[in-house]
Amino acid sequence: MTSRNRLSMQPARRRGVPATVLLGAAFLLAAQAAQAQSPAPPPPTVEEIDAWVEDAMARWEVPGLGLAIVYEGESYLSTGYGVRELGRDTPVDAGTLFSIGSCSKAFGAATIASLVEEGKLRWDDRITDHIPWFRLHDPWTTQEIRVRDIVTHRVGTGSNQPLRPLVADRRDYLMRLPHTDPDHAFRDRYGYTNDMFVLTGHLVETVSGTDWDAYAREKLWNPLGMTTTTARMAPANASPNHAEPHAIIERRFIGNAATTGMPLEPVPWQYAEDVTVPSGGVITSADEITEWMRFHVGTHPNPPLSRASVELMHTPHTVIRNPSSWMPFEGPGAYAMGWSTGRFGDVTGVGHGGNALGFNCSIALAPEQGFGVWATTNRNSELPWVLTQWAMARFVGTEELRSRDWHAEFERSVAEGNRRVFEAEEARQAARLDQGPSVPLEAYAGTYRNGYAGELRIRLTDEEVPPLMPAEGRLGRWDGTPGVHERPAASASAGAQRNGADNGSANGVGARGREMRLVAEFDGRERSVRMPLEHWHVDRFDMWFGDVRIGVSFMLDATARVTGVEMDYYGRFERVP
Repeated sequence: MTSRNRLSMQPARRRGVPATVLLGAAFLLAAQAAQAQSPAPPPPTVEEIDAWVEDAMARWEVPGLGLAIVYEGESYLSTGYGVRELGRDTPVDAGTLFSIGSCSKAFGAATIASLVEEGKLRWDDRITDHIPWFRLHDPWTTQEIRVRDIVTHRVGTGSNQPLRPLVADRRDYLMRLPHTDPDHAFRDRYGYTNDMFVLTGHLVETVSGTDWDAYAREKLWNPLGMTTTTARMAPANASPNHAEPHAIIERRFIGNAATTGMPLEPVPWQYAEDVTVPSGGVITSADEITEWMRFHVGTHPNPPLSRASVELMHTPHTVIRNPSSWMPFEGPGAYAMGWSTGRFGDVTGVGHGGNALGFNCSIALAPEQGFGVWATTNRNSELPWVLTQWAMARFVGTEELRSRDWHAEFERSVAEGNRRVFEAEEARQAARLDQGPSVPLEAYAGTYRNGYAGELRIRLTDEEVPPLMPAEGRLGRWDGTPGVHERPAASASAGAQRNGADNGSANGVGARGREMRLVAEFDGRERSVRMPLEHWHVDRFDMWFGDVRIGVSFMLDATARVTGVEMDYYGRFERVP
C-alpha cells in the first residue's frame, strides 16, 4: 500500500509566440516556426511512474524506495515502494525516514547562509577569524581560507573517512587535517571533499552556540514543516517508520556496492553523527523533502531564507569539467554551494547525490521550471541516479533525453567499474611472491606513531580476535571509501586460510594451543579498533576493516631491524623506541 500526494494533471507550461506583426520574410519564417512547433509532451502519469519504478526496483534488486516529485512548484507525487526491511512486511510510504548521505551538504550550506543573513558571518570571513585553532597543511592556506571556500569544493583537502572510527568528535577530526597532504592546490580546481563540510558543522556550532542539528531544526526544518527530519540516529531509529539499510552479505566483495546478484541483509545504521554532520547524516522522508524542494524552486509559502541566498547557493563557483554520475547535468558544469549545477538539455539542473552504508540518495532540480525530484533507496544502488535522470528527462527534458535508456547507461558504468576492480586484483594476485616474512613475527611487534592516526600498536597474540565491529556501527566499509581488493568467494576465503597457515608456521602456537598472529590496534571512538594482520608476502600484510582491505608494509633497515610501517589510508608510522 503506498501513500501518495498528487497534484491533479495539468498541461506543461509553454511560452506562446508573441503577437507582433513582422514584415516580409521575417513574418513568414516566424509563422512557419510557430506552426511547426509541437506542444510539449505531457508529464508521465502517476500510474506510469509506478510501473517504471516497480520494474526498476526488480532490475536493481532494491528492497525499498522513497520518491518525491515537485512539478510546477507543487507536490506531484510523494510516495514509497517496496519494504523497509527484507523479511518483514513493513511497506515504505511517504513518511518513511531514510538517511540521505551527501544530499545533506545542501543543508550545511543553508545553515551557513542563515548565519550570514543573521549578520553573524560573512561569506568572505576567514575561518581563523571564528576558529583560531584551525590549521591546514600550510600556513598560507590556513590564513587565506574563507567561508565560501568550504562549501564550494575547492580547498584541496580530499576526504579523510578512515579517521572516522578513530576520532572522538568533530574537533578531533579537524585537528588531524594538518597531517594530511592536499589532493590539489588551494582554489586550483574542483576536488570533492567531505572534510570541509565537516568544518561547516563546527563553524555553525561555534558561531551559533548550539549544535548543528538544533540550529538546522530551528532555522530550516521547523519553518518548512519538516518536523521529523533530523541529523540524529536515535530519534530516527526510535521512529516506527524508518527504513533499515541493507548491504551485501559477502564481507570481502569489493566490487561496486550496487552490483546485483549478491545476497543482501539488513544492517544497523552507520555514521559518526558528531563528526560527519552536515557532510552527511541528515535523515528525512519523501513528504518532508518535498517542502525542501518547493523552497528551492521558490514556491514554499514560508521560506526560511531569502531568494537571494537560494540563488547564491545555486550559482556556479568551481568548474567541473567531467561530471560524476550523480550530477544532474552532462558535460562541463560547476559546483555551487552544497549543490552541483549545469545544463541538462535545455534546462539548468541543480542537484546532489548521497551515499551512506546501505542507503543511496539523489536530488535533482530545475528551479526555473518549478521542478524537483528526490529518490532514495535502502541499499547502495545506482537506481536513485537513474530515476532522477529519467524523471528530469520526462518532465523537463528534450526528446533526445526522453528517448535514452538510462538503465543501460548506468549498468554499463557499474560493469566497467567492476572490470577495472577485478583486473587490478588479478594483477595484485599475479605479483604476489611465494615468500614468508623476512623476520620472525615478534620482530614486527611494537608501538608506532604518526600525527594523523595517532598511536598504532602491533601485538603478537594467541587471543581470539572477533570480526571487527567498527565504532560507526557494523562490520563493513567506511561509507564512501573505495576498495579495490579481492574478488568474492573463493579467492578471499582461500587467501585467508593460506595467510593463517603462514602465520602459524612462522611462529607456532601459543600457550593456549591457539595460533599466534599479529594484531594491529588503534585507539577508537568508543573502544580499541583491533584488526588481525594476514601475511601477504615478505614484509607485506593485509588487514581488513570489514570489507575494506588495508595494506600494511613494514620497513626494515640494513640490519633487518623493523623501523616503521607504511599503511594504506593512514600513511607512514615511525617506530617508538
